[in-house]
Amino acid sequence: MPSIGLHLALTLFFLASCLKGEDFKPALGLLPFGLLCDLDSFIGVHRATLHNLFIIFVPLLAMVICNRLNLNIRAKYFILASLLLAFHIFLDAFYNGVFLFYPLSEKSYDLVFWFGLKETGLSVLFTWIVPGKVDEIVYVTNPSPGVPEIPIIGGGAELVVLIFAVLTFVLRFKFS
Repeated sequence: MPSIGLHLALTLFFLASCLKGEDFKPALGLLPFGLLCDLDSFIGVHRATLHNLFIIFVPLLAMVICNRLNLNIRAKYFILASLLLAFHIFLDAFYNGVFLFYPLSEKSYDLVFWFGLKETGLSVLFTWIVPGKVDEIVYVTNPSPGVPEIPIIGGGAELVVLIFAVLTFVLRFKFS
């Protein structure tokens, strides 16, 4: 699974690239949406409860409700929150898979991408594997309410990316 540090780094890069310098406070408010999906490690079924396509629509539904109540919150923040949730789910789909249609379906989807050289030349592989259903052997298909190990930073490369992301975020909003 991608570490929390990698999710945080990519969230920081995303917010720094999508928001203007005067949007610092909204950026801080949006920051948790890049990490929110991993709360299903503690509540519900990991990689299912908050790692499905339906969770993406929650901020959009909140946007509709706020518009009906005439609350003055800009729509772009709700859209960015949905995009951050989708980005998190998409990234996790490449690391042991996710239950994209949970609770309607118990099939997990593990996206596979490979690009490189083989003895036959340049090769690209993109596919998805559905390893099984809930309660089978593979990690993503045997979810549990708790996960024994949740990495904060998975290695030196992730640490460097996180440091660079924090610097980018701070410089984006400090000097704008």
